[in-house]
Amino acid sequence: MNPADLLATMRVAGRPLAEVSGLPQRGVGPLPTARLIVDKATRDRIVIFDPSLAPYLRRVVRTVDVHSWYCEAPRSLIVLPPEWTAATFGANIDAAQAWERLAERCPPLHQHLVPAAASYPPDETWWELSIRDVTLFAQPRIIWSIASVAQRFALTEPGWLAGPGTCHAPGSLFLLGVLMSRLAWLALTDECRMGRVYRLTPERVGRLPIPDAPETERTAVETLAQRIVTLTRERVLLERQFTQRLVKDFGPPGATPGARLERWWELEFDALRAEIAKRFGGDIPARFREQWAAQHADAVARRVALSDAIALAEDTLNVRVERVYGVGG
Repeated sequence: MNPADLLATMRVAGRPLAEVSGLPQRGVGPLPTARLIVDKATRDRIVIFDPSLAPYLRRVVRTVDVHSWYCEAPRSLIVLPPEWTAATFGANIDAAQAWERLAERCPPLHQHLVPAAASYPPDETWWELSIRDVTLFAQPRIIWSIASVAQRFALTEPGWLAGPGTCHAPGSLFLLGVLMSRLAWLALTDECRMGRVYRLTPERVGRLPIPDAPETERTAVETLAQRIVTLTRERVLLERQFTQRLVKDFGPPGATPGARLERWWELEFDALRAEIAKRFGGDIPARFREQWAAQHADAVARRVALSDAIALAEDTLNVRVERVYGVGG
């Protein structure tokens, strides 16, 4: 079926996403400075020094944090609203005075922002950030990167913000299942291709027909989407835990695994040993090799099992979604 016929069939089965749940939106931004995004260590220092700032440090999903079926929010966005400075330091002080008072109130926050200060006039409260419709993020959202080379849609946790470079729509497991289906991706890639990249703008994704599925079919898609999300998270956890063990047991303080060890399941055990030696400067001690060979083989087998289960659930999901669209047999 060519793309035009495919879309025609899909439109018969449903209405555009923008009509079903409203036009998708772009993530927060543009930010006045990237320094408003902080890592966990910086966030913790700020909150420990001044616990009252905790509500203004919101977990944020960046484009690099969006993956197929899941997303992460390892960093936080400093969201001091426009009225915060006046309410905190008094309406009669100017921006320069407020900047000095901020240094007194919370040195960790001030120190983090200092490198950006030279880029702004002294009479501007540039550290404040206005987010339109922030209440939208109280509920889970479907999130994706506006520029992507692959099918990456995920469901956020309540309260997580969609960062710059992302788009978002009201979240549901049914919508996630539809967007992550083979059929929806065929339609989107035809609509959104820009050279080697897909431009998944709110307007283009908003035109995707969403099927008006019977409750039984909707529940089936939701159940399959939840299973894939759960299995995907289990696989990610397995990958990270094994990588962390490698670094902890064989790497010096502050070491990082590197790209090869982060994909340890692709390495035979001898290749794993060679990469450990190359990365960390030492082989696995002889007395521990048998134990580590068994642990590596077990972890690889568990990852294969999870990947197979994900693939099976995705195949079943694709059939279900095709059924609700009335495509195929």
